[in-house]
Amino acid sequence: MQLFILILSVFSFATPAVAQNWREYSYPDYSFRVTFPADPQIETTKYQITDDRAVEAHVYSVRRDNAEFKVTVAELADPGLEETAVIDHAIKTLSEGGEVKINIPHRINRVFGRQLSILQRDGSRAAVALFDYSGRLYQIEGTSHPTGNDATADAIRFVQSLMFTGGGSNRSADDIRAARGACSAAGSGGAGSGVAASGAPPDSARLELRCRRQQTFAALVSALNSGDLPGAQRAYAALSDIQGSSQGRFANPNGPFAQAVSQIGQALRSGDLSGAQQALSSLPRGRGAIRER
Repeated sequence: MQLFILILSVFSFATPAVAQNWREYSYPDYSFRVTFPADPQIETTKYQITDDRAVEAHVYSVRRDNAEFKVTVAELADPGLEETAVIDHAIKTLSEGGEVKINIPHRINRVFGRQLSILQRDGSRAAVALFDYSGRLYQIEGTSHPTGNDATADAIRFVQSLMFTGGGSNRSADDIRAARGACSAAGSGGAGSGVAASGAPPDSARLELRCRRQQTFAALVSALNSGDLPGAQRAYAALSDIQGSSQGRFANPNGPFAQAVSQIGQALRSGDLSGAQQALSSLPRGRGAIRER
């Protein structure tokens, strides 16, 4: 079976019921906002940024029997630290004793980082995003514990809710233009994209939505290709949760692309990994389809 990573941006899914107690919390002193299911506990601690260095960090967390939601903001202090070294050390620490199932580029507006799915030894699964931004490391984790009460959708919803405030970036203007160009191309409605094309340039909100969906769809395909059923289910749940814009609806809801994506969702809901992989392999190749090596 040949599987393909289709870097596509927007399509429509059924949105799950919205949890009643989730609300957004804003922390302007640290330039971010995020959605928690309850008032978070806030503490100051130490964070290991290299093997021999620890820095002050602020942790915002909510713990449940079946899940944990946590944002860590570590003060890097040393502007000379390389972003790659900081992120790689964080990944190494997070995955110790476990296995990284997904590790792909991630972006929130103009802030670039990494998106991960980690399977821990005890069966817990963590959705993670990491960003080296404005002299700080931002580490957001949504962890679903193996209690029998599945919280994977909540975990990835939490990670997807992170937004940076203040309008800054950790990339050059050229990097940002290139990333936006890639998102525009992926969501332009070309052959195989399965989305409606308006002919007008997207505004920043629509473009941001496209890019977030593009990244999450890449995570879905990566999880399917690696045989990670819970990771694929989380990614599909996240795609369902962030949909809603008219830009995300299929140009042809009865076309082969729409049908294949629907089949992926049906298979994942029933726990049929092989069926989801088979549905993925049937997706049209169109513009923006990249063969996975």
